[in-house]
Amino acid sequence: MKVIRFALINLIVFTLLLAGLNWVCGVYLRKASKPDRSELPNYDADREHARAVFADYNRVKHRYEPFVGWRTLPYEGKTTRISKQGRRIHNDENNGSNKPVVRFFGGSTMWGEGADDKHTIPALFNAMRPEYHVVNHGQLAYNTRQELDELISIYTRDERADVVIFYDGVNDAAFLCPTEIAELPAHRLVPMYREKLYTGKSAIVKGLVYEIFIDNIMAVIRNISHNPSANSPYDCVSNPAKAEAIAEMMMRHWEMAHDLVTARDGVFLAVLQPAAYIGSPRTDHLELDEDLGANFHAIYDRLKTKIAERNHPWIIDLSQQFNGDEYIFIDFCHVSPNGNAIIARQIADVISDSLLMAKRR
Repeated sequence: MKVIRFALINLIVFTLLLAGLNWVCGVYLRKASKPDRSELPNYDADREHARAVFADYNRVKHRYEPFVGWRTLPYEGKTTRISKQGRRIHNDENNGSNKPVVRFFGGSTMWGEGADDKHTIPALFNAMRPEYHVVNHGQLAYNTRQELDELISIYTRDERADVVIFYDGVNDAAFLCPTEIAELPAHRLVPMYREKLYTGKSAIVKGLVYEIFIDNIMAVIRNISHNPSANSPYDCVSNPAKAEAIAEMMMRHWEMAHDLVTARDGVFLAVLQPAAYIGSPRTDHLELDEDLGANFHAIYDRLKTKIAERNHPWIIDLSQQFNGDEYIFIDFCHVSPNGNAIIARQIADVISDSLLMAKRR
């Protein structure tokens, strides 16, 4: 009995120590991977407001949504409001039913990560073009396929869409280039869904044990031993066929969205968005992953070639709009409100011309 008691005590102590070490590693990873972006020079003018923006962002929750995968839950914060439909709002969604409806689609950059409700791209566009009713369909981590699915759902619900804008590039590159994405089309959470859904109880228990006792420890070990050139988590550089497939898939999603919108007498615009790795923006205030940057180029270089070859007048390349000395990026793709204002102005000018040409046809 003494031997058994001694063994049990040691097992309990080892288990607690392992869980404690895993928790400490988790704290370390969170601090190492999530710098306080509110302290960046982009927000020198109003640091307190920036802190409130990111505090609201960190409180936003998500739920499963058919076809697209997930959507934000309703939220009411100091700087961020999300409607019952899971859309970020800057106005009264029920006001303006007699105005032409402009619908913006994209990922977190379109949603407005890093900005309050009044300084997202759709909100700033609406301030420049108050004659339109503007809806923000941006959702965190959405790529072109999810936007296409959301567009189909809008038409299924018979919602009006006079102008549709897709703002893309970042999420198709950042979340489809990881090696764990082996089949296309896909989205960011495919590996997690496959691991956690439609599995037996033993798999759930195994996953829970791994998460409590091992996951963070292994992540720290991988970070310490990581050799980008030999053990890249991305394979769009090493696998050109995959990079080509992603770029071509993006183009086809844009073309299908264009066909859906124009067949219903709407105006469609696809925008290749900026990224900190593309062109010559100011990034001396950031720590960027060079490995991810190389994979971004593998996608963006192919996209630019395809855009030139297809020569669709409804695709515009804004990927280098942030070149210069101004602080705009707050990480590899998200921007402060001054960046959103630049993009909103570019889109406002194009949409004004597009609608005028459409009326003349």
